[in-house]
Parts: sequence; structure tokens; C-alpha cells
Amino acid sequence: MTVPSPKTGRSTASIVGRAVAGLVSVGAGTVFVFCGWLVISSRFGLTQTDMHGYGLIFGSALATIAALVLAVALPLAFSHRRRGRVYAYTMPFFVIVLGLAIAALVTA
Repeated sequence: MTVPSPKTGRSTASIVGRAVAGLVSVGAGTVFVFCGWLVISSRFGLTQTDMHGYGLIFGSALATIAALVLAVALPLAFSHRRRGRVYAYTMPFFVIVLGLAIAALVTA
């Protein structure tokens, strides 16, 4: 009788999970960049483009949500060994984005 050899490498579920996390990260990053541009152009652009400030308000809220999704999903696209280091970079990024969004709203 033969004994099956232990599996080496990654499982299919791990590869699919990391690919899905990468796709979610790309989507959240795209939304974040778009909303960040909306906030910056609303805050520092001409007043005729966003007369009532809705781009600043909703852009800040959506950029904060997208940054949180990005900060949580991006490390899941990396291997287990690198996840802690990626979390160490993405969480301060989220805190900085949150502070800048609040500052943009308060100082408008």
C-alpha cells in the first residue's frame, strides 16, 4: 500500500482567495483615487465646479470607506509571511487618509 506524500505548495482556495483580495483591492483603490481627486478638486478648485460642497462631503465619506476596504483587503492578497508587514503599512495609511478627510471637511 502506498502512502500519499504530503502536499507542498499552495492550495487552490488560497490562490483564489488571494486573487479575489487583489481584485477587491484594485476596485477599492480605484474608488479611493477617484473620490480623493473629487475631494481635492472640490476643496482647492474653482467654486463653480462644486458650489454646494457635495463633492467634498460625499467624496470624503466614500474615500474613507474605500481606504478602509483597501487597508483591510490589500494585505490578504499577500502570503502569510508578508501580511503583517503589509498591515503595518496600510493601517497608518488609513489613519492618515482619515485625518486628511476630516481636515478637508472641517477647514472648508
